[in-house]
Amino acid sequence: MTDATQGNEREEVRLLLSKINQAWLKGRLEELNDFFHDDMVIKGPELQEMGRGKDVCVGSYKDFISQAVVQEFKESDAAIDVWGSTAVASYSWEMTYQMKGQNYRESGRDIFVFARDDAGWRAVWRAVLLSPQA
Repeated sequence: MTDATQGNEREEVRLLLSKINQAWLKGRLEELNDFFHDDMVIKGPELQEMGRGKDVCVGSYKDFISQAVVQEFKESDAAIDVWGSTAVASYSWEMTYQMKGQNYRESGRDIFVFARDDAGWRAVWRAVLLSPQA
């Protein structure tokens, strides 16, 4: 694979990450169905399984935004590696939100694994790693 091809594929994955985050932040959860593989898995901070299957994973985003008002979300430090039809992307995030009258500030790192098929890149695995609270 040439550097130019790999660069284009990294940019495709970077754009998909942005679309995923914009979809849930703006409440357009139906769009996540296009971005997630049918067998998508989400792992929590201790790498415990939080959800398996596209519907369950989309539902986890729905559950969060139905309970929380996100006041600020920043992502940074994206790193993307591509090997043929597999890509791994990670980025740092900071989020401030309100839930049940309480204000929360969290930060962490998301790690996504993507697989490419005839339909394009789809997320197949995500881990949400929280930063220790200071």
